[in-house]
Amino acid sequence: MSEGFLNRAEELRMLRRRWESGESQIFLLWGRRRVGKTELLLEFGRDRPCLYFEATSGTRSDHLSDFSERLAEVTGRAGLAARDWASALDAVADWAEEAGPVLLVLDEFQHVARQSPEVGTTINVWWRERGRAAPVFVVLSGSEIGFFEREVVNYSASTYGRRAGQLRLEPFKARDVGLFLPGWSAEDRIRAYGVFGNMPYYLAHVRSGDGLARNILDLILMRDGLLHEEARLLLDVELPDASSYFSVLRAIAAGQTRVNQIDQRTGIGDSSRISQMLDRLQRLWLVRRELPATVRNPERSRKSFYRITDPYLRFWFRFVLPAQGRLADADGARRHLEKRVLPQLDEFVSAPAFEEVCQDWLREETDAAAVGWWWGKVRERRETGVRDVDREVGAVAVDDDGEAIALGACKWTKGEMSTGERDRLEAVAAHLRPDGEPPALYLFSRAGFAEALEREARKSPRLHLVRADEL
Repeated sequence: MSEGFLNRAEELRMLRRRWESGESQIFLLWGRRRVGKTELLLEFGRDRPCLYFEATSGTRSDHLSDFSERLAEVTGRAGLAARDWASALDAVADWAEEAGPVLLVLDEFQHVARQSPEVGTTINVWWRERGRAAPVFVVLSGSEIGFFEREVVNYSASTYGRRAGQLRLEPFKARDVGLFLPGWSAEDRIRAYGVFGNMPYYLAHVRSGDGLARNILDLILMRDGLLHEEARLLLDVELPDASSYFSVLRAIAAGQTRVNQIDQRTGIGDSSRISQMLDRLQRLWLVRRELPATVRNPERSRKSFYRITDPYLRFWFRFVLPAQGRLADADGARRHLEKRVLPQLDEFVSAPAFEEVCQDWLREETDAAAVGWWWGKVRERRETGVRDVDREVGAVAVDDDGEAIALGACKWTKGEMSTGERDRLEAVAAHLRPDGEPPALYLFSRAGFAEALEREARKSPRLHLVRADEL
């Protein structure tokens, strides 16, 4: 990998394996703004014949003119001027037949498709009649998820039957924050994940020498900060009625996470419309519907709530959007940071950000089929007798049958974790697996563990203690 290119080793292997097969093919790559598609494609195209074309929001003639200019630069042929996309693609095939295997990347392809609606059919015909016989690897890439999945990836899209593969590029894992901030403490790396999330573009702009508070101020809270308007820009691109969606997301960030609560908070007054909006937000991977990890029929379950997927968006809707008046000037931004953000930051990070970090770790540790949350009533014995008590577990790993194989308590507090957390997990374990093999217990703690837990863990292979610096 080139210097400065981080992670994406698996994705690069996928692309390189396809290239090395020697087969001509069309490959689709898409993902959210700032997820790193362009960097991945440029790294893949390095050291091989490559025509990389990034479309803009210009007109059809702008696209063809820019593409022709780029093709002339790459091939060394002056005067190339494609009159339409069929002739542009034919010129690429000519180049490939002379130069050997070449890579053609049409990035931000949604701009081309909007201005030239026929381009999908054109590619389809070109591929059938000429492209597949030429030594060319075509990548169509886009960052407007809704449009790209509907018009390019969807079964009804004209290019559907011609593609050889596809990849939706995901954000980094929580642990990958350490790649960008290796000198920070484990606690501050977890806090950074809770604030900036796992989009590589956001993390790449965090200045490791300035500390977390200064980065929050400069990048997010200040009006001229790089990420101050990023959430608004993202949603304006993806959503037709962004203001209503803003209200829905703000409600979720404030803790109104069920349909009726969101409806009441937003004042939209139509629960069916709220459900439709949430469905759209889920398709865009901006919101996810959470269910207890052990639920086996999620379509039928009503035991659900909604959560904003991206930690940065959670932070923005919690601390930026409601505080626009306070953030009007630099002094107001500093006061907001000192009086509201920093005092609430650890409470904000504790759930769900720290729980997500623990879940990622538990997923790899147990090789589980799925990892998530669990909540429900558990029968516990108290001094006053046996009672049903509401319990939540921050990390639950399940096997292919949906049976719990590991339970994890996640505590982002200043004090050591006590044996009480172990006892609560044991009660949930007995509830979930009353007759089967009891699940393993994992205790995740920012501040360490009481001596009694340390002694017990040394004796019990079923009890595991995990500190923040191990995550």
